[in-house]
Amino acid sequence: MSKDLRDEVLRLLREDEVFRLAVIGLLGISDVQSSLRRLVDAVGGLVKNQSVMMEVLNKVLEAVQRLTENEEKLWENQNKLWEENNKIWQEIKSLREDQERLWQEIRALRESQEKAWREIERLWQELKTFREEQEKRWQENEKRWEMNFKMWEQNWKLWQENLSRWEEQFKFNNWMMSALREIRDSIGGSYEYYTAHWIREWLSTKGVSCDVKVNVTIPVDGFKEIDVVCYDPLVVGEATIKVSSVEEAERELKKLLDNAKTAEKFFGKKAIALVLAVESAPEQVAEYLRKRAGELSIVLVLGREYS
Repeated sequence: MSKDLRDEVLRLLREDEVFRLAVIGLLGISDVQSSLRRLVDAVGGLVKNQSVMMEVLNKVLEAVQRLTENEEKLWENQNKLWEENNKIWQEIKSLREDQERLWQEIRALRESQEKAWREIERLWQELKTFREEQEKRWQENEKRWEMNFKMWEQNWKLWQENLSRWEEQFKFNNWMMSALREIRDSIGGSYEYYTAHWIREWLSTKGVSCDVKVNVTIPVDGFKEIDVVCYDPLVVGEATIKVSSVEEAERELKKLLDNAKTAEKFFGKKAIALVLAVESAPEQVAEYLRKRAGELSIVLVLGREYS
């Protein structure tokens, strides 16, 4: 093909659309164009499908996110459950430890109880042995009592023989006791009356009138005799002829304090004064009596002091 012809063809292809289409038709380019259109349509459909897929994918991602959030909440709840479970196990562990301590205490108690039972059994054995020995002794004593009974029968005859002699001796003893009582009353009794008189006068100086009694027996803890007592107001006195030593002084003071407690218990009132009357005492004992009487708030009536 000549150059001029080629240039003309190219010009026509560029400028003449009819010529160009005719050439394309001749060359089968129309089929290509149709294919391109179909391809464009397919690509358009694919793009539309891709948009749908993207929407579906977004929904799937949202569902996955919700599942992730739910899973996180599930793990949080699971962690809480594990914490609660751990607390329960700790409490169970503490209960087991307490139960173990309790069992140890029970075992110790059982051991102590077993020791106690063994000790009781030992004591019963000792008691049994003691009873057997005691039975042997009673049997021996029974033989001795039989022998003694025979001896008592013999002695009874002797007692009957001596009975008359004892009756005479009893008469003599009664006379002697009566004489001793008279001597005692003549020596000590008068000093008790003197002490009662002194207390009566002493109270009168304080404007108190009182009937002072001598040798009053009060039934408290048995029977106790008080040398001098005034009932109302309550005054308790003790009278003695002689105090020779500090020991005797303490005995007289204690006797007075004991008598005062007895009187207070019997009359149900507090004594307003305690009086100790001593007819004679050595100088050192008298000084001791003054000191102790002052300490015990006791009124001391002291007669003669001697060296």
